[in-house]
Amino acid sequence: MKLFLTAAATLACSLMGSDCLANNLSSVQVVAVESPNGGREYLSPWSSSTARDHGGGWIKVTVEEIGYGNNQRATLLGYSLRETDTQRLCNVGGYAGLCRRGGSIFGYRRTWEVRGLDGGNFEYMVIPNGIGPTRRVHLTIR
Repeated sequence: MKLFLTAAATLACSLMGSDCLANNLSSVQVVAVESPNGGREYLSPWSSSTARDHGGGWIKVTVEEIGYGNNQRATLLGYSLRETDTQRLCNVGGYAGLCRRGGSIFGYRRTWEVRGLDGGNFEYMVIPNGIGPTRRVHLTIR
């Protein structure tokens, strides 16, 4: 059955164009958390929580997706966050950076905002456009 599904996906991609198989979502990570109390805190890919205490009226969480996905969803303590900004990412000197004119997009940097919460369990979920599992990232915001 798995072989059949792989063959069907390959056939569908060949009919849709060459970008289809390149649309896999390779990684998702939280890169920054910002709030009035905690300022802007940059996070390493292996961070499981923030080092600073955040809150003070609003919290913004910035996530980077490498690859292509859809149905993005961010929650804090189960409450949905509002997406406030989306920036395209391109290869800039071997690193993910903001796209310049004519650059090839390979991901997105998305910023999500919540008001009235001072921290808790953050979860981000995205479904890849291509083949692969749903990607999730978790972070405890102090």
